[in-house]
Amino acid sequence: MAVSWLRRLAARAPVPVFPALGVHGDAMLRELALDPGVELVGSPRHASVLLVAGGVPPDQHAALRRVHDQVPRPFATLWWRSEPLDGLENATRIDAPSALSDALIAAHRDVMLGRRGSSPRLLPDEPPNPWEGLGDDGHGGEGMMGGVPYGRPMAMNMHDDLRDGLTLDSLTFRLGPFFPALPPGMQAEVTLQGDLVQTWAVQHAPYPLGLDAVFFDARQQPVSIAELELARARYHLYRLFHGLWLAGLESVGLHVLRLARSLTPDSRVDGLRRRLARCGFFDLTMTASAALDDEQARQIGGPAARAAGLADDLRSEDANYRRLGFTPVCQQEGNTRARWWQALAEIDQSLALARQAAARDVQTSEVGSVETPRGPWREGQRPQDASHLLDELLPGLEWGEALAAIASLDLAAVSEWPLDASVAEPRTTPPEEYRA
Repeated sequence: MAVSWLRRLAARAPVPVFPALGVHGDAMLRELALDPGVELVGSPRHASVLLVAGGVPPDQHAALRRVHDQVPRPFATLWWRSEPLDGLENATRIDAPSALSDALIAAHRDVMLGRRGSSPRLLPDEPPNPWEGLGDDGHGGEGMMGGVPYGRPMAMNMHDDLRDGLTLDSLTFRLGPFFPALPPGMQAEVTLQGDLVQTWAVQHAPYPLGLDAVFFDARQQPVSIAELELARARYHLYRLFHGLWLAGLESVGLHVLRLARSLTPDSRVDGLRRRLARCGFFDLTMTASAALDDEQARQIGGPAARAAGLADDLRSEDANYRRLGFTPVCQQEGNTRARWWQALAEIDQSLALARQAAARDVQTSEVGSVETPRGPWREGQRPQDASHLLDELLPGLEWGEALAAIASLDLAAVSEWPLDASVAEPRTTPPEEYRA
């Protein structure tokens, strides 16, 4: 009777959902974040529903199976614009975003109330490292150290500490491609010694970014500067939301999302700056670490380069932007703190440009290239992936500093496919490499 009462109580609570993001899945993540019936959780072990949002390349299906089997039973899976894995042929696929929230709530309630069975396990129920009967005492260990006691490799002191010379045990593990603190699709092998990053090796680049269609249009014809700058400000607000969510500041993150959704040329961000200061965002994430040198800044381009003092911006080459008084805004330090200040400064600048352009109905004068919020898109050359720079940027940082640095960096390549103007209809022609 008590179990039945607890199940009914759980069924009425917001749905704990772990989002495994595929290509362009972050657009739906932002929609769900504003849904009061959904609670986005940072670990599959805290979820009752696994949501796979967006197409997942076949070479990452094995990682997705591991994430799937970490969700505690009973649980359900939903697939938004994504093909269910083999073994989950009866899982629910949703293509219409308007139906997703109701489907998540219904799946959660049905599982909690026992009206549907749990999603089956996809991996064999055996340890990844054999250990029983092995080693000196039959538990997998070898001597004083070494081996895989009880199936788990022992940490070993293989490196001198980069910070103070102490030799501590090091632990090597893999992150991604569905770890929320990494860009969707990124996978890395990391070695930690204590809380210090000893090595970082990107093994799979993040999925390409989908930009608003107005940036693609601007390469073909003159477009409204007001529309272009609002899309730019919205993009930076979405990145700020992600940083706030990772920092555990969900309420402020939701405020940022609502601001992004209702953005107009008359919007202001002065109140946002005060709120960020009060909630401690500047103290939590704006560390003076992970500074880019000039060469690294040029490889990334865009706001990251301007945060390092490089005043490179294709808008300077547009006569109509110059008539609006545009000049690039820059920071100097090039570190995590400078990149977040640069994002806030560019939001402010984009809104000011949008106000002037809307009042005078000004369009761009140049075509063929455009300054995207990720960086310059010159003739035939989209901004390229720069995630490999993490391999040289993160070693020597404490773990919290490393995650803050990743959140402040925009490293993924720009996709050749724009985001849908509305998420009301599914894309019918995904890129070939992401078709199931």
